Amino acid sequence: MRCEQCQRPIQGPPVRTATRVLCQDCGDAFTGFAAGVLAGGTVGDGIATSGWFRALRRRRDDGRRDGDQPDRGPGDRGDHGGR
Repeated sequence: MRCEQCQRPIQGPPVRTATRVLCQDCGDAFTGFAAGVLAGGTVGDGIATSGWFRALRRRRDDGRRDGDQPDRGPGDRGDHGGR
C-alpha cells in the first residue's frame, strides 16, 4: 500500500483520514496542520504547527528504540506529581 500524499510504500500502520490513507510522516504533517488551523485559524498557523509536530515526532522516534522508556526531565520521578 502506498501513501496517497508522498507515494512512498507505507511501513507500519497507515494513518487514515476522512478521505485518504497516509504514511506516518504525512499523517503527522496532516495532524499538525489541522491542529494549527483549529487553534490559530490561519493557513500560516497550520503550516507552522505542522512543521513543529513533524519535528517533535521525529525527535521522539529517533531517540527511542522499541521497548525503551521515554526520557524523563530533571526532577521527574515518574509519579506525575513531582512531590
